[in-house]
Amino acid sequence: MFNAMTRAEIWLQDTLDKPLGIEDLANHLGYSASQVRRQFRHCFSISPSAYREQRRLERAAVLLSLTPQNIAQIALRCGYINHSSFSRAFQRRYQLTPREYRQAVKRMHRVQKPVKCFTTTIEKGQPTHTVLMRLYKAPERISGLGCTMHHANHLECLHAQLEAPTPIMILPDLLTEKVEAIAEKSAFNHIRTDLGLYLGNRDTATHLALPATYRRVDTPSHYYAKTHFDNFSQLSYALSAALVTLLNNKKRLHISGEAPQVLWLAHHLELRIPLTT
Repeated sequence: MFNAMTRAEIWLQDTLDKPLGIEDLANHLGYSASQVRRQFRHCFSISPSAYREQRRLERAAVLLSLTPQNIAQIALRCGYINHSSFSRAFQRRYQLTPREYRQAVKRMHRVQKPVKCFTTTIEKGQPTHTVLMRLYKAPERISGLGCTMHHANHLECLHAQLEAPTPIMILPDLLTEKVEAIAEKSAFNHIRTDLGLYLGNRDTATHLALPATYRRVDTPSHYYAKTHFDNFSQLSYALSAALVTLLNNKKRLHISGEAPQVLWLAHHLELRIPLTT
């Protein structure tokens, strides 16, 4: 049942901007709504609806901190039907209205320029095709980062058919942590890490049956802020450099709120932050 509830948690994460309810989630999983509510709370110590509200507001805090988008746009992108319902929910969690929160963040300016120089470029990436497993661990607690065998645990079926797949990690909570948008320690405070492989050819794994712990994710081509760095211990500094570049960027491209990615390329690591217009 835990695998099913992991799928539920991922579904809630991926549909934050959509007006879908628990009945939709239950239909997606093939369970009753009461089963989903009970099992989700058992696994994560929080109800599905409270979890969704928490994640919506964390994304809103990231967008208020790191983009110039107006509050009405942010409300819609985080799944709220109008400005007033969003403002009430946000103030309940952060004790500030969205406008007050944005002003406070500007005064504090939490994102500082790193000591080491990193170069960030904005590029349109190719469609990404990944096979991922969700872990409820912080990256520093995961062994074998960057090693294909560790990223493809239980995927022996792929090893014989893939030509040098790229290890990838996706970090749904990275931006939230960076801007300190977790307002309080709740019962659900797991750090989420998606570990797996980037597949250059979309058709490579479509015909293979994956273990229940893995999922395929196809992401269309869009813009990223890309920052190269040398080893994983530099991730926080590379992220700061990327955010400073984006905050000073005059183009009409801004952080989307979607999870940043880290790829282990041949000679360096690459941080990718998804952007939107």
